[in-house]
Amino acid sequence: MLLQFIRERAQTWFAWVLISMLILVFAVWGVNSYFEPEAVVTVAKVNGSKIGENEYQRAFEAQKAQLRAQFGGNIDPALFESLGIKKQVLNRLVDEEVQVQTSLELGYRISDLQLAAHINQIQAFQREGKFDKELYEQVLSRVSTKPALWELEQRRALLLEQPLRGILATAFVTNADIATIAKLRDEKREVGYGTMPLAHFTDAAAIPDDELNKYFEANRDSYTAPEQVKVDYVELSAESIAKALPVTDELLKERYEQNKASYTTEERRQASHILIEVKATDKQEAIDQAKTKAEEVLAKVKAGEPFDKLAETYSQDPGSAKQGGDLGFFGRGVMDKAFEDAAFALKKSEVSGLVRSGFGFHIIKLVDIEAPKVKTFDEVRQALADEIKKGEAESQYYGQLDQLETLAFEHHDDLTQLADTLKLTVKSTDWFARTGGADPVSSNPKVLKAAFTQDVLNGSNSEVLELSTNHVAVIRLKEHRAAQQKPLAEVKDQVTAALKKDRAKQKAREAVAGALEKLKQGDDPVAVLAASGGEWKKATLIGRNEAGIDHGVLRAAFEAAKPAADKPVFGQAESANGEFAVYGVYRVELGSREALDKEAQKVLVDSGSQSRGQSEFSGIVETWKKSAKIELFADKI
Repeated sequence: MLLQFIRERAQTWFAWVLISMLILVFAVWGVNSYFEPEAVVTVAKVNGSKIGENEYQRAFEAQKAQLRAQFGGNIDPALFESLGIKKQVLNRLVDEEVQVQTSLELGYRISDLQLAAHINQIQAFQREGKFDKELYEQVLSRVSTKPALWELEQRRALLLEQPLRGILATAFVTNADIATIAKLRDEKREVGYGTMPLAHFTDAAAIPDDELNKYFEANRDSYTAPEQVKVDYVELSAESIAKALPVTDELLKERYEQNKASYTTEERRQASHILIEVKATDKQEAIDQAKTKAEEVLAKVKAGEPFDKLAETYSQDPGSAKQGGDLGFFGRGVMDKAFEDAAFALKKSEVSGLVRSGFGFHIIKLVDIEAPKVKTFDEVRQALADEIKKGEAESQYYGQLDQLETLAFEHHDDLTQLADTLKLTVKSTDWFARTGGADPVSSNPKVLKAAFTQDVLNGSNSEVLELSTNHVAVIRLKEHRAAQQKPLAEVKDQVTAALKKDRAKQKAREAVAGALEKLKQGDDPVAVLAASGGEWKKATLIGRNEAGIDHGVLRAAFEAAKPAADKPVFGQAESANGEFAVYGVYRVELGSREALDKEAQKVLVDSGSQSRGQSEFSGIVETWKKSAKIELFADKI
């Protein structure tokens, strides 16, 4: 792992040379050239640094997923086009590349220590609140990402944040700004609305063939079968090797005896205590008073009063007092040494005298003793076998991996040679496109990328592909299908459904226009919506982020003009699922800074400052872009 490698040599000249080389690569070629070394199609260039189609597709899919989550998972694909999402994603990638290049030119850098601190704080890589290297590698392996590449991506992300943080730290807003923000942010509107379901406007009658043909010809690109491949592959994994390895009882018992100590649990003790607290800053007088109080409680214990009741009444340990002082079971090395020594010197049910620790004075009662226990051979047999197999399998795996790489290269037009040599099975996938197949192999991102490279399409074996930790594969083309136009007969049902939907939308648009006219003339909204198969939802007072209301309607209602007294404003909106709606805004209540408590006002000031900082930074980025040579290839997206 690159980060660990550098960290281990952080005080040597080598680390500074290596970091300097990385920075030089970023500055001259751009980070994208590292992330997309095999990008077939370039969608943009920034000062010569390429942004590849693969990078763009990842960003576009992430944006679509975000929108689906925002709209509750139900969103018309046409909305992506109407909102210009593709262009937005491309522009964002260009902005980021400009920021990276300019930040490096201005001297911004992310040190190895900064990167390590950032990674250590990510909860997904932590066990019991601490960074765990093994878990880190496992998590990245599950998403088919190598630590070195992921760390470079994180370094890039942190670099993007550096200039922005400086702007945000100095941005501020005035009282007048805050008053305006409060008015708009906390504004509420009384809104009624109704959606016109497309099903109400869908004609069940059959569509003549000539109309279907005409629609199909006008939309042929929507009915194209994508390029597809089938591949043969061999896979090698430490897990498969381990399953086939035999382990004798003799070896298992020998290993058990060698490691018996690791299967032995230490003695544990269960204790209850009463704590009279002494703080580190307490003077002698306070310490004496605490000791006197502890002695008084100890006298009550010796007089036979219930220990648990005394703990509830007198103990100043908030974690155990309510449980009658019970601390549960613990082993050595867990508690304060003085407390531990006293607890382990007691007999079961015995009570100590006063014990002074760093927390104060304790009265300890030993509740129970859990003796050391040695797990039997049968209890650890399977774990032992798994451990032995894993170690041997990994050793064999790396030896076979070297052979696999050599054979895949030397016999680049054949898989049977390496399969026979390593006793592997040649398997095959079903057809899959660039978007992936149904099985784990054809849906793996590295397989998808390799399967459509020119070398594999020309008949050569792929390089060895790391599918996950200690699991690799080599693929070879079995069959290839170029993208092709589907005949109308094959997609007739889809074309019919699309044409009916388009017609229904047109009828819905006309119905919306008619409904708006009636609403403006004062007709009853309930009756107007019912005539189009919809239902009018009574006007209620809602905020800008109101839950349970269609996002399209909500946005349109808050963009509408404010109504005059007793005269609502009516309008139309397109919902997230592609249906149409009409709405009415009956009155507006502006937010007020004075209506907020101090904490809420502070949050408003902070968010206002951040928003101002973001706006200022956007202006700075636009200035940087004017000095950059930017080439966009929008026809490639």
